[in-house]
Amino acid sequence: MEAMVTWLAPILAALITCAGQLWLNSKFKRADEKRDAAMAETKAKREAEAEWRVAVSQRIEDQDEKINSVLEAQCTQMRSDITHKIHRYMDDLKCASTEEKQSLWAEYEVYCDICAKHGIVNHFVEQLVKSVMDLPDRPTN
Repeated sequence: MEAMVTWLAPILAALITCAGQLWLNSKFKRADEKRDAAMAETKAKREAEAEWRVAVSQRIEDQDEKINSVLEAQCTQMRSDITHKIHRYMDDLKCASTEEKQSLWAEYEVYCDICAKHGIVNHFVEQLVKSVMDLPDRPTN
């Protein structure tokens, strides 16, 4: 019997060691799978956030483009209004009341502020407004 125990002891030790190694390997495999799943989830979140950032950036660019278009249209409308008033005072009436001059000047100042802030240059309007300011006052009735 002692001979049998001596013969079985290394085999049992090897089997116990193998079983322990298999158990450890399964634990390591589960830990690796958990880590890989967490990494995949993190990667998916980062990709989703990156897509979201790109979408937000695109929306902001689109809005900036729309705002610039509206600003350009507004400046064009203001320039047209100012030019219309100038030609009415200079060509048709050859005069302007103090109130009309003040109103034109106030609109011109707003127009100039907008143009200055956004790099729009229209010097011809400046000269025409100054010409209206030099017109004689409209006679009161």
